[in-house]
Amino acid sequence: MTSKTSFFSTRLWLATGAFYGMAAIILSSFTSHLPDSYFIGSGRDMARIADTILFIHSLALIAISILQKIWQPSVHLNIIGFAFNLGLWCFCGAVFYTAMTGLHSPVLPIAPIGGSTLIFAWLYLTIATFLIKDRNNN
Repeated sequence: MTSKTSFFSTRLWLATGAFYGMAAIILSSFTSHLPDSYFIGSGRDMARIADTILFIHSLALIAISILQKIWQPSVHLNIIGFAFNLGLWCFCGAVFYTAMTGLHSPVLPIAPIGGSTLIFAWLYLTIATFLIKDRNNN
């Protein structure tokens, strides 16, 4: 991976993590302060779960950015970052949508696909810790 690509991916995951952290705070505020009429019966609880997942994974994406600096730049970390990103959009997006409308995707089970993608990303990160070399210890 070139130095320019490494720089881009490091900044990409840092910016994405920061954006999701901000979004988690905003959505948490909405979840806490919107009237009950904006949510289906258990929608507020569903939205709180999505808030928590979004915030935790914002920190995970920031960690991916830091790992790009500590370890040798790696396509593994970029795949993990993209998996976290996709998983968050699918899972949190579907849960927030369902919490406020009561509707589910008529085509695909989006939230379970997103959750499975997040699990995959964590598993891949676990495996990648043994595949990626440190910058200092080749």
